[in-house]
Amino acid sequence: MGAYVDAEGAVAAWINSLTGSLVGDGNPLMKGAFLHELRGAASSCYALLSIVGGSPVLSAENPDMRARISASVYGPTKEAATLAAVAYANHVLALDGRPTLMGSAATCLVVDPDSLTGPLWSPDGAGPRLLVDVDFFLRSA
Repeated sequence: MGAYVDAEGAVAAWINSLTGSLVGDGNPLMKGAFLHELRGAASSCYALLSIVGGSPVLSAENPDMRARISASVYGPTKEAATLAAVAYANHVLALDGRPTLMGSAATCLVVDPDSLTGPLWSPDGAGPRLLVDVDFFLRSA
């Protein structure tokens, strides 16, 4: 079993599976999560994910990967982006140590709540943006 997983893809799959509470019509992160920036101004909120750090936590007993995932949460207004970033951060913190399948290739064992930074206001040329970064501990599924 390999120690590395597609951390960005796994977290995106998990976020996009949260229809009814985070993603989809009427929810704060309506468009879901992507691994590429959407073109044009955001008509509704979405998250652009990127891995900004991490490492394997390798031993025979612990073949896991720590991945620091940064979510750039974009929205049409600062208020909408803030609500979406807060909702995402709360969903992340709800991963309280119960193994959670993230897509078909990875399981999140835990997130480190002490590693969570944000939501932090960080506008850029694409419009209102907040950042939420956190360390996910992932295992190949």
